[in-house]
Amino acid sequence: MPPEKLKALYYYSRKFQTIRVDRVHGVAPHKPILLLAIIEMIGNQEINENEIYLTQFLNQRFLKYWSYLGSESHNPDISRPYFHMRSGKFWHLMPNSGHEKVVSSKVKLRTLSEVKRAVNFAYLDENLFDFLCTKETRKSLLSVLVGWWFPGRLDEIEAISKTQEFRKPMIALEKIKASLQLKGII
Repeated sequence: MPPEKLKALYYYSRKFQTIRVDRVHGVAPHKPILLLAIIEMIGNQEINENEIYLTQFLNQRFLKYWSYLGSESHNPDISRPYFHMRSGKFWHLMPNSGHEKVVSSKVKLRTLSEVKRAVNFAYLDENLFDFLCTKETRKSLLSVLVGWWFPGRLDEIEAISKTQEFRKPMIALEKIKASLQLKGII
């Protein structure tokens, strides 16, 4: 790999380690879990272009990972990490027409409907998207992400990526279902 590519890969490795997360009630793993869902979808070629829409499929992947890795003291809400990941400087938002100022301002969108109304799609830095589309560099970045946020759980996370099953016990599933109902998704 050319030195400039190695430098870029190192840059994104550091970005994955320094994601800003809420720590008020313990570490809120929303952003790392969202990245796991996106990495899986890119690896499965379900995301082929650098346009990450806030769809039911993305939310289901997010909730699947949340059922295994999420925090009991946090709500499994995809809208906040989807919107606030932009603080990492590698995640960008394409606003819907008429919402450019809302997306570019410091306004905090708090609900799924607010985010969907304002944001058309998210996209990654081109270099990062290219790395995630390439098996070897995707695996490297996944290892960094998991090693930092979910240490010792790489094998488990690779197994999660190969299933569509949510984790039991039912308490976790009921909490997720209740969250989906509140948002009007189901």
